[in-house]
Amino acid sequence: MVNTTLRPIIKVLKDKCVNCHRCIMVCPVKMCNDGSGEVIDHHSDLCIGCGECIDICSHNARVGIDDFDAFMEDLSQGKPMVAIVAPAVVASFEGKYLQMNGFLKSIGVKAVFDVSFGAELTVKSYLNYMERQHPKTVIAQPCPTLVSFIEMYRPELIPYLAPVDSPMVHTMKMIKKYYPQYKNHNIVAISPCYSKRREFDAVGMGDYNVTFNSIQQYLDSNHERISSYPAVDYDNPPAERAVLFSIPGGLMRTVHRYHKDILGDTRKIEGSPEVYHYFADLSQSIKNVAPVFKLVDCLNCKMGCNGGPGTGNRRKHLDEVESLVEKRNQEVQEKYRPKGFFGALFGRDTLEKLLNQYWEEGLYSRSYTNRSEVFKRLVIVPTREQIEAMYLKMHKIRKEDLLNCGACGYKSCEQMAVAIINGLNKRENCRHYIEIEKSLIHEQKLKEQLEQVLNHALEEMYKSIDGITALSAQINETADYVLRSSVSIEHMVENTQSITGSLEHNAEEVLKLNESSSEGKNRLYKIGALIDDVSVKSDALIASSGVVGDIADETGILGMNAAIEAAHAGEAVGKGFAVVAGEIRKLADNSGRQAMEISKSLKEIKTLIDNSRESSVQAREQFDVMSSIIQRVNDEEIRIKDAMEVQSSSGVQVIQSLKEINNLLARIKDGSTSLLGLGKTIITDIGALKSI
Repeated sequence: MVNTTLRPIIKVLKDKCVNCHRCIMVCPVKMCNDGSGEVIDHHSDLCIGCGECIDICSHNARVGIDDFDAFMEDLSQGKPMVAIVAPAVVASFEGKYLQMNGFLKSIGVKAVFDVSFGAELTVKSYLNYMERQHPKTVIAQPCPTLVSFIEMYRPELIPYLAPVDSPMVHTMKMIKKYYPQYKNHNIVAISPCYSKRREFDAVGMGDYNVTFNSIQQYLDSNHERISSYPAVDYDNPPAERAVLFSIPGGLMRTVHRYHKDILGDTRKIEGSPEVYHYFADLSQSIKNVAPVFKLVDCLNCKMGCNGGPGTGNRRKHLDEVESLVEKRNQEVQEKYRPKGFFGALFGRDTLEKLLNQYWEEGLYSRSYTNRSEVFKRLVIVPTREQIEAMYLKMHKIRKEDLLNCGACGYKSCEQMAVAIINGLNKRENCRHYIEIEKSLIHEQKLKEQLEQVLNHALEEMYKSIDGITALSAQINETADYVLRSSVSIEHMVENTQSITGSLEHNAEEVLKLNESSSEGKNRLYKIGALIDDVSVKSDALIASSGVVGDIADETGILGMNAAIEAAHAGEAVGKGFAVVAGEIRKLADNSGRQAMEISKSLKEIKTLIDNSRESSVQAREQFDVMSSIIQRVNDEEIRIKDAMEVQSSSGVQVIQSLKEINNLLARIKDGSTSLLGLGKTIITDIGALKSI
């Protein structure tokens, strides 16, 4: 079983990928790209390493992988190294190809070999094979990308691949065989191509593949230029016209040195997609015994190896690049140009003798692996029914729907369908599908939005119905409450009016009380005046009682005197006079006692009169206070009466307002009932609309 794992030589920087599908568009094999996710991923086991995706990606989301870091690390660790340098070096470093040797030796490389000389050996191997085996056609194999393509996708062409090594591997085997001092050294290939790493893995030779781009980046990071290094010759013999191998047709022009008719017998073809279109029908052309070229000089890149993905030349003008190679070609041919008669006679033999020193039968042979089983295991070749079923899923129902627009990156709708069936892409990357989906989604979205609106409307209507029902109940309750309030207010107004009547009656009574109080006060004033008169007169009576007492005293004295005189008058006269005197004394005594009693009583009466007079004054003062209070009560009753009259008037207005509220509530109740019916009708209509 063929190993399905190939060394990755292209990396996807997913943070930079914008899913534009340009990488798929330029990819010759398509199915090594996975567009089923948010970025275009990469399947290295199906990738031929052409590098077209690196060049086309303006977002720098795809980069090539070489061994520069491992090479520099091992070199720093002291591992012995020799280098082989591809002929494209002259175009990549402004013609300073010998300065590249100076740079490599400055960093510790022990020897540097020119792959152009390995290309001379390769031509010798080709010619040897063609002369011995007489194949119908020979497909050149210096380009590892095309070799990978044939092994994976056109295995029927494997028998036509030249069964010899590439110029780089010729150079490696030459070193191992003819330079024993470097037999155990690691070999680093300085190349224009990332896929060379795959070739080295296939033949089991070559320790590092370092691209020109990596060396240039190293120089730039150290602020150096290749021209600052000394020009150092290669450590192997110089090539002749094989220095042209890096340009399209370089193999053909080198073979032309031996076969003048080779130009007419060679198919020179390069560049994607032309070379892949050519290979697609080549096997059938050979079977049909159509005119077939003896040699197919083919390269993946339009500028040949000079424009490889590991160079910085792809955006340069072709003449600018190839002029440097042609200049070197003229220089090296001048070295081998025959001098004089014998030189012209034996000049070519000199190169042949040199090549024979480094060439051996079978040393540079190689075989190829049919890797088509890998593709078959990893990629399903769907049936027509499966493709048609996928078309339906992609909304490609009519013939007109098969646009083959290439917007997805594939050459046809069928290729896109195959990719989707294999999980390597998705319908959403088809322009036609998206347009149909947008219209369907728009319709569906409108339907969903309409349904959402209808559902929301129903929900809100149900809420409104509930609210209207609750509102109707509240209106009824409010109406009852207003009615009860109206009755209560009417009772209140009646009570207010009754209180007003009572206040009016009280006001009349208070007025009478005020009048009575005033009259009592006046009478008290009169009584006080009378008491004052009695007091004055009682004072006179007391004085009179004093006079009476004085008379009684004088009468007593008079009686005493009369008794004395009666004693003096004798018994006859005196006796009678004594009787009179005794009576007078008795009268005086009685008068004195009565005077004392009267005086005592008068004093007591005087005391009572004084007290009465004082009480009369206090009563008058109380009557004054009572009269003031009665007046204030009267004033308050007047204010209360006025307030009650206002309240009564307001109550009447409130009753009138409540009646109007009752009428309004009745109309609201009728309106809510009508609204409730309308809401139910709307719900029915919305339900009918949803069913459309």
